[in-house]
Amino acid sequence: MSLRQQATVGARWSGVSQAVRQIALLATTFVLTRLLDPSDFGLLAMATVVTGFVALFKDLGTAAAIVQRRDLNQRLLATIFWANLGFAIVLTSFVVLLAPLLALFYREPEVTAVLRVLALTFLIAGTSVVQQALLERELRFATLARVEIAAALLGATGGISAALLGAGVWSLVLQSWITMLVLSGGFILAARWRPLLRFDWADLRTIASFSSNLVAFNGVNYVARNADYILIGRVLGATDLGLYTLAYRIMLYPVQNIAAVIGRITFPIFSQIQGDDARLRSGYLQITSTIALVTVPLMLGLMALSDLFVMAVFGSAWQRTALLLTILAPVGLVQSIGTTVGAIYQAKGRTDLLFAYGMGASVLTLIGFVIGLQWGINGVAAAYLLVTMTILIPSFAIPARLIELPLSALWGVLWRPLTSGLLMLLGLLLLRLALPATLLPAVQLALLVPTGAALYLAASWWLNREQMQQTLILVRGRV
Repeated sequence: MSLRQQATVGARWSGVSQAVRQIALLATTFVLTRLLDPSDFGLLAMATVVTGFVALFKDLGTAAAIVQRRDLNQRLLATIFWANLGFAIVLTSFVVLLAPLLALFYREPEVTAVLRVLALTFLIAGTSVVQQALLERELRFATLARVEIAAALLGATGGISAALLGAGVWSLVLQSWITMLVLSGGFILAARWRPLLRFDWADLRTIASFSSNLVAFNGVNYVARNADYILIGRVLGATDLGLYTLAYRIMLYPVQNIAAVIGRITFPIFSQIQGDDARLRSGYLQITSTIALVTVPLMLGLMALSDLFVMAVFGSAWQRTALLLTILAPVGLVQSIGTTVGAIYQAKGRTDLLFAYGMGASVLTLIGFVIGLQWGINGVAAAYLLVTMTILIPSFAIPARLIELPLSALWGVLWRPLTSGLLMLLGLLLLRLALPATLLPAVQLALLVPTGAALYLAASWWLNREQMQQTLILVRGRV
């Protein structure tokens, strides 16, 4: 099977895995919200504040190093395995010791036990870091997807069963435990790799620079991406934070559920051809144009219909979210297209450059949030948009240099979907003016969404026919 065929199969399986997991998550949430008290979800949320942050450092960037590194040997893999297992023990111990302090902060004694039990999942995950990385390196995305789907379904089944038996918050904890156990066990069985009883500090130092810079970037990026939540919650209160959080999650949808599916396979594919800049340029342009083809109409359509969408789906209590969506939609568009640049940095082994860029972008983002906060949540959203547009060119230009890709070539594959999207946006705005204002938001939405989709498809067929045909060929698997 050619590399292109492997990429196509990988994208398809990654998409299936993501879709099934999202459906399982939504269905489980729907059921559990009717079986559990809100306080149960609150206790878990308090605990995941810590576990979510700690999880950023769970493998110290070594998994990406395994995928990226050209020459691997059993001694290095064994060293990475034992290093991860040792670090998992340290992380687990740290969270166990920290748990009473978090419970004291929240004035919820039960958080201590919940956090300590959840902390043990780090130990479970530490046993399968190398195996999962090997599966990704070998592009075995069908195997990864099967394991992930099984973990999601079994975790959901266990959580719901425990909730029916009256386990309360522990049903949510059990769901996490089962999911992690199945994931780790599945990766270990599928990879069929076992570590040697060897550990060499010299081997670990060979990946230290790559891994440490990647971990540092992830930490800085996490802080920058959550600073708006912290500032809004501290200064403006829970209501404004709730409104902003909803808009932000909707904005992130194409990044998390569309671009991430493609982005997941990009790094291992790029790592295999890291020395061939011509193939890297071709692959990156194709991936970027495919993402743009899908996310441009979603985000521009959201801009045009944000108020109708909010009123029809969430109700009048969330009306202030509409303007936030209009402001943040371009941010989501840029982030979805730019989500794969990290694969270039990592494939070329330049995580030091990735960290340096991340530091600069994070500082600008934090300054923007602080300034924008003076005008409330709309000011924070506007600041986010302004910073995103300010760093737009360097965010693409820096990684593009690593593969000698001129920005004109990138613009050459983006202008067609962008133009098609803008034509759709104009058509939707004109059609809204023609519709009677007395129509219910849901009715207007039902008329405008399919019309917008038809407008975008027609414009794309006129301006971007070749890319549409290539995407259809990839989706059908005829490569």
